[in-house]
Amino acid sequence: MVALLRLTKTELMMGFWQKTMIAVACSKPLRHAGEAVGRKTGLAAQFVSGADGAEHVKRTQELAKQGIRVSSFYLGEYVTDPAQVAETVDAITAVIPKLDRVGLDIHVSIDPSQLGYMQDPAMLDDNAHKIAGLIRDVGGEKAGRRCCRMMIDMEDFDMVDDTLALHDRLLEAGYPVAQTLQARLLRTEADMARKIAQGAMIRLVKGAMAPPDHVAFTRRRDIDENYLKLASMMLSDEARLTGFMPVFGSHHRELVEYIAKVADERGWEREAFEFEMLYGVNQPLQRDLVSLGYRLRLYAPFGADWWAYAWRRVGENPRNLGLLLRSRLNATGL
Repeated sequence: MVALLRLTKTELMMGFWQKTMIAVACSKPLRHAGEAVGRKTGLAAQFVSGADGAEHVKRTQELAKQGIRVSSFYLGEYVTDPAQVAETVDAITAVIPKLDRVGLDIHVSIDPSQLGYMQDPAMLDDNAHKIAGLIRDVGGEKAGRRCCRMMIDMEDFDMVDDTLALHDRLLEAGYPVAQTLQARLLRTEADMARKIAQGAMIRLVKGAMAPPDHVAFTRRRDIDENYLKLASMMLSDEARLTGFMPVFGSHHRELVEYIAKVADERGWEREAFEFEMLYGVNQPLQRDLVSLGYRLRLYAPFGADWWAYAWRRVGENPRNLGLLLRSRLNATGL
């Protein structure tokens, strides 16, 4: 109750908004109605880099000419159909050699829930090994030219232990993997310390989900403060000595500029860490980072199953709802 009283009205409304948008994203009836409009909507085009692997690779090449790197993500979340799991694995493994042939980073983001987590731990392990192994075999040791990694996304709070265990197994087996951690969660400081000791590659994000209050920070100010605390750990001398690779996922200009300043003051080379943003979000900040010589990577989804992903972006930023509604009206001629 005390924690609840400390929340502002805006923060309470934002929490309700996020939970509502997650429900919309997961609603099959709403998905079917929304997908009737299909890819004509401006929202899909805004946040999705291509309807298939070929379009995605073409767009990735265009971004590379601007000095922007990409993490490829095949759309599909909370997959319950084994056939869809197989389709996802096929799409990811098909795009990897395409990226290789044109000399791009082979940097692929995956959700455990799309590779078999909902069905069978063995299925998840097999598919994760298959993708990470292909990245290792195709990408090879091409240091200085490309970054070849499989980045494991962090999903719901009750999947954290299983997700980190998957990363540990793959890392110990020598696969080129990286892990996402969420600043919103109370446990992340301890998880971060362990990953720094491993010399891992970690993408730090605030976290778009709405976990229970007893496992997470609830106030935006507290989440921001924890993000900066964790970022300082990622830019520590210990992190540099272990070969740790920091990746800062944020669209918040003040946070990004502060982290860039800390990295410069501590002597981190600008090629030794990355900023990462969502494809289609805050292009002015993207251009500024590239112009200043920082490594920028965009989380770039591709594929047809854009509904859940797009509505999660609406949940993160209510202003994106206006884009959805305007694009729907334009598409339907209303």
